[in-house]
Amino acid sequence: MGYREWRAAKLANYPLHVDELIVQIGGLIAPDSASLAAVRSSCRRANMAIYSCRDPAVDRRSILAFAAHFGLYRIDRHLCANDDGVAELTVTSDGARGDYVPYSDRSLSWHTDGYYNEESGRVRSVILHCRQDATTGGQTALLDPEIAYIRLRDANPAYITALEHPACMTIPANVQGGREVRPAVSGPVFSSDRAGGALQMRYSARKKNIRWRDDRATAAARACLTELLADDTGPVLRYDLQPGQGIISNNVLHNRTAFEDGPSRKRLLYRARFFDRINS
Repeated sequence: MGYREWRAAKLANYPLHVDELIVQIGGLIAPDSASLAAVRSSCRRANMAIYSCRDPAVDRRSILAFAAHFGLYRIDRHLCANDDGVAELTVTSDGARGDYVPYSDRSLSWHTDGYYNEESGRVRSVILHCRQDATTGGQTALLDPEIAYIRLRDANPAYITALEHPACMTIPANVQGGREVRPAVSGPVFSSDRAGGALQMRYSARKKNIRWRDDRATAAARACLTELLADDTGPVLRYDLQPGQGIISNNVLHNRTAFEDGPSRKRLLYRARFFDRINS
């Protein structure tokens, strides 16, 4: 299939409303075949699905069992994850987690997960499961990177050329207490997955600890992408995850609004990142 045919099919099938992504499932450990097929169909359509689980007893083990149904086994055991590789996103001031925004009640800017990883550790899929929502706030915004690619290429093909440059985006080394935890990582925003040729994206809209290639084409491409992500009438989908609901995706663009916990209601989400794509 050529680009024009792929573009037409993608735009024709992309959901107009976030509710089109929702799949009802009985449980994460042993979902029925119809639910699994519905999740895969949604991921083929938009690189993501929102599942709504009727089983309230979901734990980290359930997340990993659910992931296995989609061929997701190689988990990213990153700095702040538990021993099983599943992170618990909740407000904390303890240890290494307290230094990172996901473990706070502050907003998270647009990004794809693991944008600071080297190519050998590319995060290709993510499961984000809500165990408890906040009292107020914490809304998630989502955008399929393939739609972002199409919109940018439609605006100006030179934007894609700039964002495919191997030195387009550099994340400086992570140094803590004089020790290098992670080296500096440079790479493109858009690239083709070596494993299967699928389009993949690494991106962060953060203002600090990031270096962009200093040329006009890159600056213009970034400005166009920023405008797209801020467009309330554009293709961005927004959703308030409720307890028992989650997002499974091929590492789509996403952000999070700030939130507030209550005296007896503390937001908790499980997050698992994988080096595999969903076998949709």
